[in-house]
Formats: sequence, C-alpha cells, structure tokens
Amino acid sequence: MAYRVTSIIVVILLAAGLSTASYGQAKAPPVPTLEILEPAGEKELSGEVEVLVKVTVPKGASALTVMYVGLGGSDWIEMKPADNADQWKAKIDTRLVPNGVEELRVVTDNRKTRALRKVGIANPLQVYFADLHSHTSYSDGALTPKVAQQYARQTAKLDTFCLTDHLESVDDVEWLDTREQAEDANQDGQFVSFPGLEWTKRWGHMNIFDPKTRLWPSDPAKFYQALADAGVVAKFNHPGDGTESHGGLAYSEVGDRAVQLMEVRHPTEEKAYLRALKLGWHLAPDGSDDTHSPNWGSTRAWTGVLAPGLSQRNILDALAKRHCYSTLDRNCRLHFEVNGATMGDIVAQPAKRVDAHVTVEDADPDDKIAKIEIFEDGQVVGADEPNASRREWQTTFSPGAGDHYYFAKVTQSDGNHLWSAPIWVKIEKEP
Repeated sequence: MAYRVTSIIVVILLAAGLSTASYGQAKAPPVPTLEILEPAGEKELSGEVEVLVKVTVPKGASALTVMYVGLGGSDWIEMKPADNADQWKAKIDTRLVPNGVEELRVVTDNRKTRALRKVGIANPLQVYFADLHSHTSYSDGALTPKVAQQYARQTAKLDTFCLTDHLESVDDVEWLDTREQAEDANQDGQFVSFPGLEWTKRWGHMNIFDPKTRLWPSDPAKFYQALADAGVVAKFNHPGDGTESHGGLAYSEVGDRAVQLMEVRHPTEEKAYLRALKLGWHLAPDGSDDTHSPNWGSTRAWTGVLAPGLSQRNILDALAKRHCYSTLDRNCRLHFEVNGATMGDIVAQPAKRVDAHVTVEDADPDDKIAKIEIFEDGQVVGADEPNASRREWQTTFSPGAGDHYYFAKVTQSDGNHLWSAPIWVKIEKEP
C-alpha cells in the first residue's frame, strides 16, 4: 500500500513539473550575489587601496545590511554603501599583510553571499625596532607583564616587544596573563606585541615566539622536532662563542627548520654566529637585551625587523623569513640585498655573480658609519669606509661555483656594530 501511495505522489510531482529531489523540502530562497569591481585581479597592490563591490539582489531575496572586507585574516574593515545604490566600498591597508599573493575576502550577513579574489601585494620593506628577550617577576625579572608592556611602548618607544619569561617558572595563570597582556597591548599600525617563553636547560637557552602552549619537551632533539611541528619562530639565546652552549651548535636538519635566530651582540657572540653559519645553520642575528630589570627595550641592543608594515602578522612573518638584523644603535637602519634578494633569503635560482647592495642610515648626524664589511662564507671580501651618517654602497663578487652566503657588518665611529642576516646563493658552473 505504501509503495502505491509513493508512486502516485511521484506521478503528481512529475506532472506538475517538479523534481522528485525537491519533494519533502521547501525551495531555497534566492540570495544576493557579489562582484568585486576594484581592485582588479591582475593589479599589484600597495599602500591603501579602495575596494568596490557590486551587489545584485534578485527578486525575492533579502537585501544585505552588513558587509566586511579583509586580506587573508587581517583586520576586517566594514564596508559602506557607495553613491551607486548597488555598490559598497571601503579602504584597506595592504601594508598590514606580507608581500606576495593574498586572498581578498568579502563577507556579509548572509552566510551564502561572499566573494573572494587573489591579489598580489608589493610594499617596500620598512625597519621596525624590537626587543625580543626580556623577563618579569613571573620568572626571575621584575614587576608584571602589564607594566612591562606599558613601559616598552610608552617609555622605550619600541615598535615591537615580546616578553619571554622562563617557561619552567611560569604557571598556568601567569601564562594566561602573559598572553592576554600581549594581545591587549598589540595595536597593529602602532605597536606590535606577542607572547613568548624561554626554554631554559643546562644544554642551552632558547626563546619561543607566539607559542600556543607552555609545555615543551626537555630533550633538545625532541624540542627541535616540537618547534618544527608547531611552526613557531625560535632563537638561540646568549650562545657564548658557540663551542659549548647548545651542544656546540652541532648541526641538526630538523633544528635548522625550527630555529631562525641567534643573539649576536658582541664579538664573542659573533664567533658563535660565524661558527653556526659554517656548520650549515640558516640563522639571522638578533640584538635583544635579555633584561631582568624594569627597563624593557631601553638598554643596549635591539633587533631591526624588515617588514612592509607594522602588524603582528607581518613581524612574525618577517622573523620566520630571517628578515632582520642586530643593532647596538637604537635608530640605525640597515638594508642588505644580494641580486635583489632581502637579508635572510635562501635563493634557489642559480646566479652567475653576486651583486651586493648595502644601505645604512642613522637619523643622528653625529653617528658616523666608520666601516661597512661584506662577509662571504665567513670571511671579509669587501670593505667601505664612508665616514658619513648615510651610505649606499654597491659592489660585485664573482665566487666559484657552488653554495655561498653573504652578510654585512657595520661599525660606527663610536664602536657600535650592526650585523645583517645572511643571504644564501648558489653560483652556477660556467658552461
């Protein structure tokens, strides 16, 4: 009997011109559609960009009342109706996301109405000054994370700050507060803060930036693997001359994927840096203070971070790419390129020669640049003595075939130093 009733219903549906698939369910109402008019997909974007979206509302569909636009997870910007009744507009700042291909996303109050477009981002790299190693009373320092964040921004006037209390001393409540204070202090475009921890063993000390947990393996090999699996940025802290700390900097393929930075602030740590590079590590120099006093970011060393704009995402991306340098001068800006690549890059495309380009600029006219040295595979192969507060220098090298790395070291007339991250290149054989 049930079979006969169902058959009759199917016949009725077909006679009415309805699909049997729609039997038992209401027809879905129409929804608005979006078309991104600007920016065009083939256009390379920089600076502030206007986004223009056309909305088509079919008969029977509900009009949209809210619309937001963002670039790959950056801050969402609320769009407003344009002069044309069917268009919405907003301005977005492309400098707050890394250069490269990003996804422009438009979302609305109708979950089925959205638009996506791949766009290219290209902004010049700026220098932002950071302190990426410091402590509070949560381990062996002074005062609290809230006070430290306020001091770093208002007194030290840093661009970027990261507290890294010893993880062995921090409990769950303190770790939650550390993360919350960093997030509360962070304000993209003005001041970037993110949480960190210092892994502290007799084998060596290491910083972890923006970790999602305070629980990490004690064994160095397992620690390297955990860092690599988590995809965080990590740093060798106060390595001495590199012969004893961190297992003598013995090369680890997993560790090389996991660790991007090393503290380099004086001649002894420069020896460790040279040792690590010779052993095969791909590391950038960092100039953080490791302060345990209430003077966060205002003592003797800083890290210059090269990024297209001041945002948490940009700074973490730049550190992951080793786009940074160590400096003992608070406002000296250093750019180092090889064949158009930025300090920290590993260039896969073989080249026939090395075109090095160094730009050093200090805002203080009395801070003269005494010497610029370029290192090739750990040895000085070029030097310039400008005796000026600004110098742009280009020079060319013709190394033998194979893999090489280059970095710049700057000496100021007052004895302060800057060390750039290396650039790794491959020189092809002559035909």
